[in-house]
Amino acid sequence: MWEDAQWIRIPREELEQKRIVHGDLGGRFAYFRCEQVLPADARLTVRITAVSRYRLWVNGQPVLSGPCKGDLDRQYFETVDLTPLLCAGKNVFAVQVLYNDPDMARDQTDERAAIYGVVGAGNCHALAVEGEITDAAGQVIGSVTTGQAPWRVWLDNTFHLHSTEFTVYLGAVEESVDFRRSPARWRAADFDDTAWLPALSWGPVVLSPAFQSVGLVPRIHVIPREIPLMDEAETAFDRIIRRENDTVLDAGAHVNGYPRFSFDGEAGTEITVTYLERFGDGSDGCRIDDTNGTAAGRTDHVILDGGPVCYEPFWVRTFRYIVIRGGQLSLPPVYRMTGYPLPVQSTVSSSVPWVGQLWDICLRTLRNCMLETYMDCPYYEQLQFIMDTRLQMLFSYAVSDDTRLARKALLDFHCGLRPEGLLPGKTPTAYCQIISTFSLHYVFALWEYVEHTGDAALGRLYRPDIDRILDAYDRKRDGSGLVGKIDPWAFIDWQDDWRETGGVSPAYFEGPSSIINLMYAYALECGAKLYEATGRPGTAAEYRQRRAEILQNVRALCFDPEKGMVREGPSCSQFTRHAQAWAVINGLFDDRESRHAMQAALACPPCSFAASYEWFRALEKVGLEDEMRRSLGDWIALIGRGSTTCPEEPHHPRSECHAWSALPLYEFTRTMAGVRQESDKIVIRPRMFDLPDFSGTVVTPLGTVRCACRTDGNGTHQYDVSLPEGARGLFITPSGQQIPFTGSLNIME
Repeated sequence: MWEDAQWIRIPREELEQKRIVHGDLGGRFAYFRCEQVLPADARLTVRITAVSRYRLWVNGQPVLSGPCKGDLDRQYFETVDLTPLLCAGKNVFAVQVLYNDPDMARDQTDERAAIYGVVGAGNCHALAVEGEITDAAGQVIGSVTTGQAPWRVWLDNTFHLHSTEFTVYLGAVEESVDFRRSPARWRAADFDDTAWLPALSWGPVVLSPAFQSVGLVPRIHVIPREIPLMDEAETAFDRIIRRENDTVLDAGAHVNGYPRFSFDGEAGTEITVTYLERFGDGSDGCRIDDTNGTAAGRTDHVILDGGPVCYEPFWVRTFRYIVIRGGQLSLPPVYRMTGYPLPVQSTVSSSVPWVGQLWDICLRTLRNCMLETYMDCPYYEQLQFIMDTRLQMLFSYAVSDDTRLARKALLDFHCGLRPEGLLPGKTPTAYCQIISTFSLHYVFALWEYVEHTGDAALGRLYRPDIDRILDAYDRKRDGSGLVGKIDPWAFIDWQDDWRETGGVSPAYFEGPSSIINLMYAYALECGAKLYEATGRPGTAAEYRQRRAEILQNVRALCFDPEKGMVREGPSCSQFTRHAQAWAVINGLFDDRESRHAMQAALACPPCSFAASYEWFRALEKVGLEDEMRRSLGDWIALIGRGSTTCPEEPHHPRSECHAWSALPLYEFTRTMAGVRQESDKIVIRPRMFDLPDFSGTVVTPLGTVRCACRTDGNGTHQYDVSLPEGARGLFITPSGQQIPFTGSLNIME
């Protein structure tokens, strides 16, 4: 594989002609073309990758974007069958390549903005393609392999990516394209590329066997993609609204996609294309307006050349609405909806409308934040933060048996471990950002993955990460025996009264934080379980001893016996839901104390969507199911607000789609349906709340469980449950009765 392929790049003559020095390539595009005359029965499968990012077209049809996001040591390549796109006669293979200079990410206000989530080795536009063309009999009749096939290249020095107030210091970018200077139709079969220069070979894609035998590693180390290709499906807009000064395209819901616009107009006509998650400013309680309000957001700028122009932005766009000003649409606009091909196997239904409506909203939120990585939000940052990712992994397990993206996320963070023992808060990224508390979420996520999948081999491979992280925290213990400051940015939650401190508990600035210490204690337990499960009981015992010390010190220094609650810290008098939830999860209190602390915490400000998972788990542990149902009210309110996805925060929405907010996916399947796998059996403990009926299918590692619950007017509940073949089950009734069973179960109580 890759034995005969060469990297190809822009020749020096092209750089000199365009008057671009080598260090000025960041944020620019190179267009590579290869023409082949083929018979009707031609067959072709290619492997393709590029530095730093590419989009491939065959005969004018978009195929895919890549390479899959990696890092300086992981240059992924894609394998794709192009046979269905070939035709008899001339065929054009067109690749648009972006060089993303990571150094520019240090200041994204630069006129050629970096895409933060795209990181790779190499210092220029470089393309590698490998593929032999065969006929129906399997005979080789041609090649598109770079270094052999006649690839030509043109460096576009007329436009580049840029940043505005809506994208600065985030992952999104915008384009400004002047088609009077840039070739609008370069991907078409009838485009004349004879003036383009032949691409320059730049050395082999893989090192020779002799070099490999002595351990040399190429600067650009290519490896196969570890996750499936993204879905791309051409989709029409739900509505086209023509207004006095612009045209509004309504996708009907929040989506990710590659839009395609066909424009006509005189040369010099300026067109703006603005992508919106919503109209308006997102004020608290404001219903999403279909067509009114402010139309400010990420905007592409296009200048026409006097002929018909088909414009497709290079980087994926996120939108519910698109507002077009200037020019005329000559064909109905479409977009290629894209995302990770997550197979959804869990379903829920009820005669109460909000159940199905909220399920759809949360599922769309999760899927919109899954591309080549998990993402916090697709409109702004587009980055994989481990706190967000840990929750998204849990929500993914609740709806699908596909764990490939979760596994890759753990690899991404594993590869980013820092010398001091902490992880980057987000990865992959062109600049490193440490959020100290996020390393604890990695420990949670790693154990939860191993527990869910049974993949002890991965646990053994990554368990040194846990030791490094937990030791980094242990080194920060002060004279009180608690973890003190562990910089930088000890983020916990966007709670209202923590906004001035950047989501950090005020206790952190006065001494040890009880929340951080309780999170650390929970990470020690997760680490102990993983080391125990992978054959290191001695280390597990060490972690549990350390955990016992932390909990003892939190109880001694932070517990207020008068209130029956944990203060935010030894020197901080604030009480929060977060501290009580983490205390209950860690078993700091006995049953009576736990229930009292959670009831008392109801008077504290609510957790935001981001921290509600632990709040719900603590409510569940103490039996406050009614409060769990009330807490769902913030999500149910999204329906009346007109939302099609869950925003970043319940009361101060910035992003309209933020997957750490898709918590109801977990509550529907694991709490209301009550289906969870525990060791080698499936435990079902349904909680219907105030619903008259609830049914669904819930995926587990042992297979899919079917369940239906309903109640009559006298308060009698009927449950029907079917297990996957060969699975053992344990049904727990509301009164606590435990019923082992296999196959199916029908019970009334």
